[in-house]
Amino acid sequence: MSLQLSSVIKYFSRTLLGLSGCVTFLAVDSLLSSSSSFAAEKFVVRYGLFEQSLPVEDLRKYAETQQVSSELNSFLRYLNPKQQQRLQQALHVNMSLDIVAVDKLLDTSLGKMLLSAASKSVTRRDKAGIQALRSAIILGAKSREGLGIISFLKAYPSEKLVVDLPQALEILNQSKLYSSSSNGSQNTPQKDNLTSTPIWQIQTQYQRLASKGKQFSGCLFGDSVSAQLGNSLGEGTFNFALNGLSTISLVEQLKSLATGNVKCQKTIIAIGGNDALYGLSNEVFTEKLKEAISLVRGMGTKEIFLIPAFYSTVAASKDPTVAAPQSKVEEINTVINQVATTENVPVQSSGIQSLYENNVLKDNLTSDGDHLNAEGLKIYRQALLEILASGSANKN
Repeated sequence: MSLQLSSVIKYFSRTLLGLSGCVTFLAVDSLLSSSSSFAAEKFVVRYGLFEQSLPVEDLRKYAETQQVSSELNSFLRYLNPKQQQRLQQALHVNMSLDIVAVDKLLDTSLGKMLLSAASKSVTRRDKAGIQALRSAIILGAKSREGLGIISFLKAYPSEKLVVDLPQALEILNQSKLYSSSSNGSQNTPQKDNLTSTPIWQIQTQYQRLASKGKQFSGCLFGDSVSAQLGNSLGEGTFNFALNGLSTISLVEQLKSLATGNVKCQKTIIAIGGNDALYGLSNEVFTEKLKEAISLVRGMGTKEIFLIPAFYSTVAASKDPTVAAPQSKVEEINTVINQVATTENVPVQSSGIQSLYENNVLKDNLTSDGDHLNAEGLKIYRQALLEILASGSANKN
């Protein structure tokens, strides 16, 4: 039972973390104006005859005050301190979504397929899993704080949300939702397979629909570090960052967005960490970064700013499943400076220097050695806001 319990807890945590990044493909068609007569009071993971539940209120208090109930503690004791920190950060993620874009997205065959697949892991007596998920997503998105784990659970139209663990794992395995780049091992190098995954397709479709024909004062393109910020850079900006992004997938993302005639007055490109992780050659990285800059210029951008690739902690840099070696990141950053000179665009590094000490990410500013915690994100966000508020002598 202890092995099963451990699996349940790990999946429970993974599910909560994933909710904040995957819910954009869930929305409603006919339930846009509906209301829920219930709200989930408990989140439940079921494994055969074994069932473990957690009050939603306990999660809310943990997110707001770090107060840990006895039931929540039974989950947290299976997580190390950094994993607990990441869980709490995930509980704070709230997304402001374009409801019209999400509604259109769910009319696509991929959106319907993912929604149907997700509903199969939700156990309900009335067999209304699709409708229940849709209702929770739209009502959560319409809440004052936006769509997040807590608002989703609070809007779920039942007293509890029950997830069947074996069924959910089977769906994840069959769907290949995420890039295989996230499944690297010590002996298997990671690579950018992002564009072949359903999560890429659904995220880029949403971005196209939400940005089509619009002009933004500022646009951010980057990987998971930038994606953590959400749309928090102010009105008139759009965060196009995606988990796992390298210059290879960035080029494909920009080509996709170009079909929607989106315009960005200022564009920040924060890329390179995954290129280092995937082991891209300097030649390929140079080619793709230059192509990305060219595509951004085609979007009407007047000013382009490059952010150096993010460094990790020493420990993370020694684990190829987590981050790239420090030496490779330094190499990538050298190339970024070379491309910046050739393309006549500035590299903005001063605002993020306080994240590091001797090109090593400070332990007190990271949740896992590779990503930024709340304090680290404050520093990064402020650096970006200053870039967007200022001008550059280099016009593109």
